Amino acid sequence: MRIPGHLSPSVYPILGFLSLIIVGTLALEFIPLRHGGHLPLIDSLFMVTSAVCVTGLAVIDVGKDLSGAGQTALLILIQMGGLGIMTFSTVLLLLLGRSISFRSRFVVQDIFAHSPQADLFVLLRRVLLFTLSFEAAGAFLLYSRFHQQYDASTAWFHAIFHSVSAFCNAGLSLYSDNFMGYRDDVLVNLTVIGLIVFGGLGFMVMHELARALETRTSRRHLWNRLSLHSKIVLSMTAVLLAGGTVFFLLSEWSTTLAGLPFSTKLLASFFQSVTPRTAGFNTLDYASMNNITLLGTIMLMFIGASPGSTGGGIKTSTLGVLLVLSRARLKGSSDHVHAFKRSISPSTVNQAYGTFAISVIIVILGAAALLISETGSVPFHETSGQFMELLFETTSAFGTVGLSLGITPKLNTWSKFILVVIMFTGRLGPLVIAMAIQAEESKGKFYYAQEPIMIG
Repeated sequence: MRIPGHLSPSVYPILGFLSLIIVGTLALEFIPLRHGGHLPLIDSLFMVTSAVCVTGLAVIDVGKDLSGAGQTALLILIQMGGLGIMTFSTVLLLLLGRSISFRSRFVVQDIFAHSPQADLFVLLRRVLLFTLSFEAAGAFLLYSRFHQQYDASTAWFHAIFHSVSAFCNAGLSLYSDNFMGYRDDVLVNLTVIGLIVFGGLGFMVMHELARALETRTSRRHLWNRLSLHSKIVLSMTAVLLAGGTVFFLLSEWSTTLAGLPFSTKLLASFFQSVTPRTAGFNTLDYASMNNITLLGTIMLMFIGASPGSTGGGIKTSTLGVLLVLSRARLKGSSDHVHAFKRSISPSTVNQAYGTFAISVIIVILGAAALLISETGSVPFHETSGQFMELLFETTSAFGTVGLSLGITPKLNTWSKFILVVIMFTGRLGPLVIAMAIQAEESKGKFYYAQEPIMIG
């Protein structure tokens, strides 16, 4: 599939985000820090990439080190990155067309307009409307709490910054301890959770839900009106949120949750279940968590959010397709992969498997590069715990999460640059992979003879 100019569609988001990162880095370099001086070039590049790719990893304390102008610059970059990602990914999903269900391919065409050009215009307008509506609602709710601690102008800036950062799944915070100071604040927690979840569902799912709710149908009919894509996304999201909450509650009961009231334990567990996919905020100290919790968090970060959203990772739909594929194979079905009484095409299955396989390779190579950069030839017994820290950091960068065990500011220049590449690849990689896998097959002139091999 080609477009005018003989460039693959995947090239345009790459060039767009790369240009935004370069311009943002140069701009941040000229903005003085709060206490004078300027950021080193690699730190400016790191912070801008983290903002544009809505990751959230930080080598500085955004609230203390950056001036108001620097914080505003990051806010603008987060918004541009989040909106750009939603726009590019939504358009690419429409261009791909053949994903998961026939109905999903025409979600826009059969609702809004009579021509592809008008459909695209309405689509982008609705992306903007959804984004600004959720961010405005979140800002008002957060302001009602922050105004109790700060003057009006500061409270508004904090509310807007964190609302945009949450909906765009960026995870950058103006507070040194992130949201740990609001661990038992129900309003702040539920507001941030709501922004993260809706920002991570994807525009197509939000659009279908809004359309179904507008018709005032019953719950049963509402579910039936959703496409297979939306059903898989919503089902996987619900399972991951519920499962993650129970997991954090049990694994951290006597660790970071020890001594807290049950209601606070439940709220904190729910918050920690949401943020690894892929927001990066935290109300508990991840550096104080046990190993099984960190492993579970790595898995959640790798899965990420949903297609057409501001989140990263391999996506919930990819996981859903792989699960139903596994079910079909275990039942001995080699041809029929289905979910919710709908078949899933072989091209979609191949796309899901390819995305998963390449993502695993990226994380492994990224972690290996960080290990070489940070530990070199130092023996294992002298680097106790560093492997987990670097694997956690790599997965967080790839999934555009932003969670860290506290090592980000301590990394050397080469390690920071490696993470910059991983953040950029993780943000745009799945979309580029999808475009490559969906390209038209070139039919060969002949086929080789088949020969069996032993597996397992």
